[in-house]
Amino acid sequence: MNENDILRRIGQYLWRQDRIVSEAENGNGAGHAECDHCGIFTIPTPHPIMGAWRDISYSPVRDKIWSVSEGIYRSIFLEGEKGVIAFDTLTTPGTARAYAGAIGRVFPKKPIHTIVYSHDHLDHTGFAADMAPDADIIAHRLCAEVVAARKSDGQLPATEAWDGERKSYEIDGVYFELLYPGPTHGDGNIAAWFPQSKILFMVDTIIPGVGYTFFPDWHFKPYVPSMKRLLSLDWDMFIPGHFWITDRQGFIDNLEYYDLMADFAQQAIIDGLDPHDWDSVCRYTEEKLSASFGNLFRFHEYCAMNLSRYMQTYLTGGWGIEGNMHPNTTPF
Repeated sequence: MNENDILRRIGQYLWRQDRIVSEAENGNGAGHAECDHCGIFTIPTPHPIMGAWRDISYSPVRDKIWSVSEGIYRSIFLEGEKGVIAFDTLTTPGTARAYAGAIGRVFPKKPIHTIVYSHDHLDHTGFAADMAPDADIIAHRLCAEVVAARKSDGQLPATEAWDGERKSYEIDGVYFELLYPGPTHGDGNIAAWFPQSKILFMVDTIIPGVGYTFFPDWHFKPYVPSMKRLLSLDWDMFIPGHFWITDRQGFIDNLEYYDLMADFAQQAIIDGLDPHDWDSVCRYTEEKLSASFGNLFRFHEYCAMNLSRYMQTYLTGGWGIEGNMHPNTTPF
């Protein structure tokens, strides 16, 4: 262990101690023994769902890349010469431990030495402390800043924060590139490109079917132009952060959904639809959008929520600087 490793581990230890002291001072730690790490929960009561074990499926994809899922969330891990590079930690402390256990079954003699954060959201990167507490953690600067400010219990801070739009890595014999195409979802949401394997991985952007619920923390104005930049790269398989793996055409088709939804939302406002009248929004969605989207996965569950959120964007102007930035459309 060299001097940098020692300093990194001291920093992570002090961060954990700071969380313990902060919880004690605020009276928020009384029930935390029941859930290992409780994220940003403050209610002093047991949180059994946080520690619940989840069954994890895993399968080889190409070359040194493996995919892992608990049925809804999906991520990847990479076989290195001496250890494993894992992307994200999945949803809860229990799921993070199950993720680590799945990796251990595939590579029982190879520890998780690196975790790459896709973005800042706790349901994807919240529990490195449960998955691999001594791992190096790589994140985009924008993500790392949110993680450091949040100090969520279990979400370890980045040990390396990179900046800009593109950075290549060769870690433990595995080469990949991390790409920040612009504001899409969350903060510092990055794609990972594996040029030799022709695979692109990105979380909470392209997913099968309609969009997720009310599009939490999506940045609509720059979203599609930023995502289209990734089409300038050579890949034929896309691994999303949810559900099943798709291809280049599936990626393109999903982006078209966002363009069409933007048009439908503007027309709904012109037609006098009130985005706060949920019954009317649901009826309008069934009547006006089912011909275009009715065959898509989760249409009946989420499409009305998608429409309402898009309408709110046009009525309010969007939210925050990320949602109003003029995107860079230069190819990578």
